[in-house]
Formats: sequence, structure tokens, C-alpha cells
Amino acid sequence: MPRKPKSAGTAQRTPRGRKPGRPAATPAKTTARGRAPAPARASATPKVSKDELRGQVEKLERANATLRAKGREATRDAKSSAARVAELEGEVARLEKKLASQAKSAQRPPKPRTVVRGKRRSAGIDPGDAVPPGVAVQDPAPLDAEAETARENLEEQLGE
Repeated sequence: MPRKPKSAGTAQRTPRGRKPGRPAATPAKTTARGRAPAPARASATPKVSKDELRGQVEKLERANATLRAKGREATRDAKSSAARVAELEGEVARLEKKLASQAKSAQRPPKPRTVVRGKRRSAGIDPGDAVPPGVAVQDPAPLDAEAETARENLEEQLGE
């Protein structure tokens, strides 16, 4: 089966990677079929010795190691900061709950006093009435000679 010849349409074709409405990229100048001449390529990339490349690789490895260490440290700091934030959020929640309960108790009317049924028993009792008068010693016993000398010695020492 023969192919149909392509018709040259009047519509402008858009490349696949470009969105409609965007200007078309200007094509770079190309030479006739084939590759660019070899001398132009050689001048674009300068020759570097193996020792220079090894030096660059070592330098990049050191930079990579320092960046990894900094990344680990930053991750550790971020985790500790997140833990501290969680701790502070918990404390804030606790304090807000405490404040809410205080505000709630302030809005609540005071409790009514309970009605006292009868007199209190302790109102008519004197604390000195704990021991009946016939049982308790009314006057202290007189001091003996040893207690008298001890009292005199204390008075002398305190008097000075």
C-alpha cells in the first residue's frame, strides 16, 4: 500500500515539550549532517591530569563528609527542638485547662452554708475542764534539797 504524501499545512506545528501560546525556541545553527569538527570539541574541554582529578575528588569527598556531619547535627537539633515544642505544648494545654477550671469555679455561685442543727457542743466546754477538780493536783509539791540547789544554780547562771 502506498503512503499518502504529507500535506504542508498552513498551521504552525508546536514541538511536544512546548506549551501552546509560548514562543518557539530558535533552533541552533547546525552543520550539514554529521558531527561537528573534532578541533572545536577538543578546545571546549581542557585536559586535566589524573593527579589533579584525584585532588578534586578528595576535596569533594571532604566537603561531602562535612555536609553529612552538619546534616546529622541539624537533624539531631530538629528532633530535640520538636521534643521541646511538644513538651511546651503539653504544658500550655495543662495551664489552659487549669485556667478554665479556675474561671469555671469563679463563675459558679458560692456553696450555701449548711444549716447547723443545734448548738455546737464545744461552745460550753472550757479546755481547762478536762480533768475534774478532785482528781487533779491543785498545788505542786514542795521542792526537796537537791531540786532547790539545782534551781538556785540555774538562777545564778541566768542572772549573770
